[in-house]
Amino acid sequence: MELGYARVSTSKQDLTRQIDALTEAGIDPANIYVDKKSGATIERPGLQALLGYARTGDVIVVHTLDRLGRTVRDTLNLIHDLHQRGIGFRNLADPIRIDSTNPDDPMGQLAVVLLALFGQMERTYAVERAAHARTVATEKGRRTGRPSVVSDAQLAYATQLRDGGATIGEITAKTGLTRSTLYRHLPPRPQETLTADTPKRPEDTKTPRPVTAPSSPAAGPSSCPTCGYTPSTRRDLVPHRADLATVWLHLDEHGHVREALHCARCQPHDHVLVLSCSRCGDGPLVTGTESGTDEIPAMVRDWLTQHDWVVEPDLLCPNHS
Repeated sequence: MELGYARVSTSKQDLTRQIDALTEAGIDPANIYVDKKSGATIERPGLQALLGYARTGDVIVVHTLDRLGRTVRDTLNLIHDLHQRGIGFRNLADPIRIDSTNPDDPMGQLAVVLLALFGQMERTYAVERAAHARTVATEKGRRTGRPSVVSDAQLAYATQLRDGGATIGEITAKTGLTRSTLYRHLPPRPQETLTADTPKRPEDTKTPRPVTAPSSPAAGPSSCPTCGYTPSTRRDLVPHRADLATVWLHLDEHGHVREALHCARCQPHDHVLVLSCSRCGDGPLVTGTESGTDEIPAMVRDWLTQHDWVVEPDLLCPNHS
């Protein structure tokens, strides 16, 4: 039996061209598995369902080899595993066709390696071109990504309030900006300068405590999933929903990452590490990291990778990876 597989990187892209090509190749649409996820990982529901369904003697058909994966290692490992299970593989539109009837053929193996390498090179060059374009735009004074919702005057006023001792809650009330927006745009507080004669004592270092969610918050489409708060007025509902759109990652003392959503009433007040996509500016906020460092902890990097983020060389969200 021939089984088809089609993939695009984001939910906004269209699978029609690949599905039409697979259908014209004689594959029943009921046997075509699809994904709308980045090829940087093989942990894709459609691909995993296909691998779980395929049996010895089946043949997996793709439009091009890079639909299986965008890294040489993952692609070669996947094809090797298929060979070990007696499952064939073929492509439709690559300049080099792969025939699984003789998987031990050296030329066939070379073709797989070349196509996998070309796919990885294409993705690498695309990321480099995007990074170069952003750098050039920044040097010319142009802002990349979506238009900012914060004006220079608002940011200056918010900075003045923060430096004057105002809390984040007071700043949001006076500027009309949401907490998540302030965390992303406010410059970091100046770090305390310590001389060689006055080293920081261990007891001066405070470990941020993870936020504990209530056991049974109030239900509702606009309710905060952590504390259950729901605004009583329409005016407060817009910034409330903007706060709930931000993902918070709480890193505990054991290095575990807990994902949560918070409204203005229950958002943490510890040191916040802002992670932003280099193209659109979206991203989660991280608590539980050491103050004064912008290094992304390993467990947070794992979380980003599992959620289809690109972490090197620039942070890219799933919509731009």
